[in-house]
Amino acid sequence: MTRSCPERMGGVVSHRIAVVTLVMLAAGSPRAADDEFVDAASPLQATQESNFVELGTNFYDQVFNQDGGLTIHHDAAARASDEKAQSRVTARVRKMGATHLAAVERACTLSDAQRRKLELAIESDVRRCVGGVEEIRRRYADMKVDLNDREGQQQWNRFQQDVTRCRRRVMTAFTEGSLFAEALSTVLDEGQASNLATEQAARRTFRWQSLVARAMIQLDDALTLTEDQHAEVERMLLAKEPRLRIEGWSPERNQHAEQMLVFMVLADVDQKALRAVVGEGRWKSVVTFANQGRAMRTWIQQQGLLEPPPK
Repeated sequence: MTRSCPERMGGVVSHRIAVVTLVMLAAGSPRAADDEFVDAASPLQATQESNFVELGTNFYDQVFNQDGGLTIHHDAAARASDEKAQSRVTARVRKMGATHLAAVERACTLSDAQRRKLELAIESDVRRCVGGVEEIRRRYADMKVDLNDREGQQQWNRFQQDVTRCRRRVMTAFTEGSLFAEALSTVLDEGQASNLATEQAARRTFRWQSLVARAMIQLDDALTLTEDQHAEVERMLLAKEPRLRIEGWSPERNQHAEQMLVFMVLADVDQKALRAVVGEGRWKSVVTFANQGRAMRTWIQQQGLLEPPPK
């Protein structure tokens, strides 16, 4: 596994940006009027300029970037689009709220009054979520850091920590401590609440089955498991189903994190029983996969794949 956690990306950012900049200079691609001063500068000056990142401009892109990569803007167009960033984020979070409501409606037949109460709760959660994220983003307005500088790298790491907190805040906007979650507990009758819980459990199980099946492909390739061994390892993983978040997270968004989640669970199954299943010859490789998941436990939890345990 060669991908790195978001917290560890800061050290390679400047190198990647510098390479991209030099390639663009060599290719002679079209430039806008705003870039004329770069044309007049030397390649060294252009590369040095590319090491600077405007944190406020890039904040929302980082919050909604789930694959662990980096999307860094340096140009005037990005700065101009930042003026509309909050409205785009509001629309995105509101769409997430609509997804949560649609899931409830699939499991329950809501009355108009029930739906209206839930919609009002969602709108309140949207405003509270976006307002909280924007408050943090404003700390970085007009802040530019040099990623080649030690102090700049430290500020970038603090920036990423705030991004992670805001990302989690967006993902949990309609779950833990939200008005929507509180409204569900009071608006739905006993039968509706039971139907919703059953539907969510079924979706969570189906989702976990798909994640395990995908991870088992890699385990099979690395371990050359027999059919019986494959079935038993899969059974052990399925029996340790975690509390997956089933709203606000799509399977294609971060397959790396989902794979690491399965390996994390692999580290939690009965290791003695697992060793007996795979045999001594394969055990060292199994431990390698399990250790990868165990080492990334904190990062996996930060990605928002899992819901907190019920209180």
